[in-house]
Amino acid sequence: MKQTKKLSNKFLITMACGLMSALLVGCAGIGPVYIPGNADTYDLDVTIDTRGTTISMWTGFGSQINTVMEELLDEFEQKTGIKVDYESKGGYPNLLKAINLASTSGSFPNIANGYPDHFASYIKSNILLRLDGLIENDGKRGDTEGAYTQNGVRYGSDGIMLMDYDDFYNDYTRENETLEYKEDGTPHILGVPFNKSTEVLVYNATFFQWAASREDLRNKIFVPVTWTDVKNVGVEIINLLKPGFKTPTADGKILGSNNKWYTTTAEALAEQASIIMNLTSVDEASFRPFSYDSTANMFITLVRQYGAQFTEIDKNRAGHGYVTFNDAENKTKTTEAMTMLKDLFDSKVMGIPSVWNELYSSSPFKAYKSVMNISSTGGLSNITSAAIPVKAAPIPVKDSNQKYVISQGTSLGLFNKGTPAQRVAAWKLMIFLSQQKNGYFTSQTGYFPTGPFSYNSEDYQLYLESDMQSNTEVLQLECANLNNEIYAGADTGWTKFVDPGFRGSADIRDLVDTIPGLLMVGEPYRTVEEVLNAIYNSLSDYFKPTK
Repeated sequence: MKQTKKLSNKFLITMACGLMSALLVGCAGIGPVYIPGNADTYDLDVTIDTRGTTISMWTGFGSQINTVMEELLDEFEQKTGIKVDYESKGGYPNLLKAINLASTSGSFPNIANGYPDHFASYIKSNILLRLDGLIENDGKRGDTEGAYTQNGVRYGSDGIMLMDYDDFYNDYTRENETLEYKEDGTPHILGVPFNKSTEVLVYNATFFQWAASREDLRNKIFVPVTWTDVKNVGVEIINLLKPGFKTPTADGKILGSNNKWYTTTAEALAEQASIIMNLTSVDEASFRPFSYDSTANMFITLVRQYGAQFTEIDKNRAGHGYVTFNDAENKTKTTEAMTMLKDLFDSKVMGIPSVWNELYSSSPFKAYKSVMNISSTGGLSNITSAAIPVKAAPIPVKDSNQKYVISQGTSLGLFNKGTPAQRVAAWKLMIFLSQQKNGYFTSQTGYFPTGPFSYNSEDYQLYLESDMQSNTEVLQLECANLNNEIYAGADTGWTKFVDPGFRGSADIRDLVDTIPGLLMVGEPYRTVEEVLNAIYNSLSDYFKPTK
């Protein structure tokens, strides 16, 4: 028999406080609760005078990007008369936490950047504005007195261009169109792309160019295109370098361009041999030909490339979604992907940061402990060094029919607060940063343009034509061209993807981040199936309801 518990006075008081707070009465020590209004923007008059308005903006950027942001915000204020109180929260987890904490008091900003799962959280709190109305009505600014056209682009009287939503790359807009749906099943638009990056295969250019120059190696050691290539090329590299792994070794640990091993660089140079690999601090246990910085991205990308679905959005419940990578429909393909990955681990071809007790694989790469690494284009400065020239290529794929690469970076969202003038002012800032000056922003930060308008802007084209000096600048430029010509190129078959964000999707990502490491060490789970089942079952709160 179930026993009923008598409700304590403390519990009843707590309930009363909660009810009164919801009515804006509040209990002692609790301030009024902010109740947002309608999240739609169709009724906003985009032609309203915004000069003299003050708005707030929060981001998760670090100091280097903040310098560029402050420059652009100064220009925006001079052009429009809109003052922007800008604040960086020093990282995206801090930004998400700050906005969620501010959601009950209404002290969140007018505009902020964030990831899809951030926006899903804000939607659930009803503090994120739907942009559909603003996008539909923005053309009215072009009909006001003082509006003008320059180089085929229409501008409002304050010099802010009209929003051209169709100009954004589809791969970037999709993530903001899978968060909330209308009753007819069509999506709301909750944000616009801002600072975008992706992943590339960075490789030791000296080593691979040397291999390509040798008739005995060029068909065995090359920049891999598929994961099958990664395995085959990786094994060949290990076999080639085995003499240099021995300690001590009479042959030496420095590989010269004449395919001889030397004990010192001076010996190699004396024989006019350039240095190809310096394994002085490398042994067989610490070497992996191929490495990956982000184990979460590794798992999610492989699931997608092998034809499985990682997560799924609930179109009928805003902010809700499900984990699906190991359900009945996707289990076989996910298992196939992870079996391939485990084979790379067992063959000592693949390394992840934990192999070297590092947070990222960039430092081992710079120490000759790998010759290939999948890196984020947003952090290329971490993998370049004076000693090792590097180049970039697309990441490996399962096959030519599954060419998926993850899209990273944030979007801009507007928040459900402020006067009509503040909301329209924030909208103008969104246009300014995401389109009008996005070419300049990306040219200064290494991020990618949001669409053809930004890419073809004078600022970005000057960047592409500039004479780069440092290894990092050269690599950033190479990745910019790779992104535009291959990942975003017509008829290349590539898709840049982002899985839908919903409340809890970040928790799912954090847990699957552990899967590659568990596969590598083989403990406490011995098989791929055991690893997948253990992690998947721990996410049961996000299982799809059974019909």
